[in-house]
Amino acid sequence: MRLQDSPLLRDLDRTLAIAGVILSLALIVYLGRKSSGVVYQLTGILTLISCILWLAIRKRHTFSIHAPGSRNLTTFWTICFFGLYTTSLLTVYFRPDQYERPLLYFILTALMAGVLACEIFTSNRRHSALIFIQVLLLGLSVAWSQLLIFPSLLGIDPWYHSDLTHQILGAGFIPENYVYATLPLFHLMIAATSLITGLSYKFAAMASVSLGQILCNAIFVYLIASRLFKSHRIGWLAALMVVIANHHINMSYWSIPNAFAAVFIPIALYLILFKFRERFPAKSAALCVVVLAATILTHTVAAMCMAILLFIAWGAFAFYQAYHPEMENNFPLYIPNGFVIGMFAWWTYASNSIESLGNLLRRGFSIDVFVTTPEEFLGSATVVPITEQLFNNIGMFLFFTVSFIGIFSMISPKGDRLSFAMACTGVAPLAISFFSLISGHSVIEHRWWYFSQILLSIPLAAALSTAGASNLKRPHVVSCFASAFVVVLSFLMIMSPPANIDNHMFSPVTGFTYAYTQSEIVASDFFAVHAAGAIASDSAYCTNPSSSMFAHVYGIGEERLIELDDSLISGKFNRDGSMKIIRSKWLREPMIMGGLILHVRQDINAHISSLGFNRVYENAATTGYTG
Repeated sequence: MRLQDSPLLRDLDRTLAIAGVILSLALIVYLGRKSSGVVYQLTGILTLISCILWLAIRKRHTFSIHAPGSRNLTTFWTICFFGLYTTSLLTVYFRPDQYERPLLYFILTALMAGVLACEIFTSNRRHSALIFIQVLLLGLSVAWSQLLIFPSLLGIDPWYHSDLTHQILGAGFIPENYVYATLPLFHLMIAATSLITGLSYKFAAMASVSLGQILCNAIFVYLIASRLFKSHRIGWLAALMVVIANHHINMSYWSIPNAFAAVFIPIALYLILFKFRERFPAKSAALCVVVLAATILTHTVAAMCMAILLFIAWGAFAFYQAYHPEMENNFPLYIPNGFVIGMFAWWTYASNSIESLGNLLRRGFSIDVFVTTPEEFLGSATVVPITEQLFNNIGMFLFFTVSFIGIFSMISPKGDRLSFAMACTGVAPLAISFFSLISGHSVIEHRWWYFSQILLSIPLAAALSTAGASNLKRPHVVSCFASAFVVVLSFLMIMSPPANIDNHMFSPVTGFTYAYTQSEIVASDFFAVHAAGAIASDSAYCTNPSSSMFAHVYGIGEERLIELDDSLISGKFNRDGSMKIIRSKWLREPMIMGGLILHVRQDINAHISSLGFNRVYENAATTGYTG
């Protein structure tokens, strides 16, 4: 029997949807037997619903959104968007808490996303520039609003990269004693921006890599989706899905090389899938080489993801050609082969990343490589309520599982080889991250979720148009259906801990403020100047090689820095003569230690005084003791 005559392959979308139903049921049963898998059962349930829904609509689905364009409606929705946008900025400006955006801001932002979805469904192609401006403003708002309410950098790793960038600016060359000395593109971008504009590191990073991520990902996701489905509306809907994705928001304010390197993935896929088929591919080929090389020079995880995606795309084209012999395979094998050769050559002879990869392979990507759990605190760890776990994850789960409907539509007979290849590449990062997680291994999952959200925004947009157009006959009802889903999804996304560093109303146990207040910065400056001996504080503030202000801002050596995490939990402090700095944030937020969530004793200041230590410094956020 010929391959194209196989009943399983003739309707591959139906076959995979049925397989998805079976595997979802198996996953629900498997995770239900594990105490830690209850929340992840939700993925099985949502996937099961998506597969069943696709089986119900697959014969009448369409990629076309038939709602007629209306200039008056576009004007109305534009006015609504900018009205909500202005109001949301005012809620941040007049916020009652200096370091927290109010709940009203998140509600207004979710409504903005829904209004923008309505505008997309009622706009013509000539409104593309207007819609893109609104998508960009929405993406900048959810990321930059939290960057601007704190005086410091946000996140842990950015302090390390800030130090390296300042070293480059100060010396005029890339220093050799840094891990990223051979992966410098991210730092050179920020350094160049800082030199040209005179901005500080934080604002230079915002104006270069952060803006570049939001801008490029939205544009190239739009270009890919609009070319795949021949619909500008699905393209802009995909761009909207990118900027509201929680891990994309996280990487837009938590600026690190891995986040910036992902920008090159949709660019490379667009060039390879759509530009190599044109009459004069030389310019596109040269640009593609530059983009692929930039990925290698920026981050290893993104480069590995790129290599995997290129081979999967090639395999998808080869499979499609075997099923449709009349089709020509326009994806040459030398592209993934050349990229992998260049990647491993750079890792071996320049960056030494091959040694790190070898260590991970020898240890089987064990999660213990990244997280070490202190056994002495197991009994006092805080249990995260199931409701909070569900709230934290349901937005991301909806994003991924609903996109499966789009995946099925892209591999259905109504799709083509390009949509088939894009569907295969889009689902790959999600599969890698999810199955490594439930198997007890680690590949730094949140980085792969970020890659997944960029690529799966395309099938998610297709899913919204497909499900609505297949079940509802009136176009305006389709718009309402999709827009209501966007409002709910947006709120769940932007309120989840990865996207939201400041407002922990719905995540009181798992929400952490990875930023320093003005008082904490003033205290660090005081102790860095006046402390003659060792300085002791919590690891994030003091000893963490990625986030220590004392190491990266003041250049204090690690031999003078002491970690107090164990002491803050146990109450046992050594009389080692160090200056002990206690941050009051730990009285409001729990501490993460080795994957455990632990509470600092609430009487910590009185307890330290009772032990005979002398209070020598105090401000609104920190207290210093010696003795």
